[in-house]
Amino acid sequence: MELGLRDKVAIVTGGSSGIGFAVARRLLREGAKVFICGREPERLEHSLAELASLGEVQGTSAHVDRPADAEKLVEAAVAAFGGLDIVVSNAGTHLKGRLEELSVEAVEAHFRTKVLGPWELARRAAPHLRRRGGGRFILIIGQAGKVPGRGVLASAVVNAAQHAFVKSLSDDLGRDGILVNAVCPSRIASPLTDRLEIDEEPYLGRSLEQQESGWGRTVPLGRWGDAEDIADAVAFMASERAGYLCGANIDVDGGYQRMIF
Repeated sequence: MELGLRDKVAIVTGGSSGIGFAVARRLLREGAKVFICGREPERLEHSLAELASLGEVQGTSAHVDRPADAEKLVEAAVAAFGGLDIVVSNAGTHLKGRLEELSVEAVEAHFRTKVLGPWELARRAAPHLRRRGGGRFILIIGQAGKVPGRGVLASAVVNAAQHAFVKSLSDDLGRDGILVNAVCPSRIASPLTDRLEIDEEPYLGRSLEQQESGWGRTVPLGRWGDAEDIADAVAFMASERAGYLCGANIDVDGGYQRMIF
């Protein structure tokens, strides 16, 4: 299927590893020009070198929870490639813990990274997307926003705010031809889940490979996915084939999340 992504310009935050790196790689293979960012300069340089063989890619070190860094990121991408068509907001973490274990400061930092960071990124990107006649803003949102639990209180609240942001922003920008949507991973093997502990985990403390046999029992497909599964969904969301998707969220989880909304 031709996705119509050739020569489109994309920003991918958190693009130096895990899901962000897979998204950048997939967009490059579709012919897009990609600008990535990451927090660790050494890892960023290594990732850029690995991606360079696939197409036009540049990047910069940035912390997207800092407004100045979000502005710098957007302006650097536009300067590098002459415009902007796609933004994939992927940077973020999972904050585990019950009420008494989490400080206000930790929750605030989590909120800044996952809500205010994308907010500022969208604010800075929107004028450039309008100049191109429209575009895509895609947010990666973890499962806790739809599946709250006692051990994921902070992530449940913050991720739910991300869903509200997507819905409201899609209404705000849709008339400009800027389609705002979300891709929602769960049970995806990545550097983040390599350190993750889940309530039903029967083999606490073992490697991800050892754990998968237990965790896979809860997934209808009987296995975990990988970052490429998320990258495939993002590439579709970014494409011309998703031209009537606006304010949507797509679960990529092997059927694990059993909600009806």
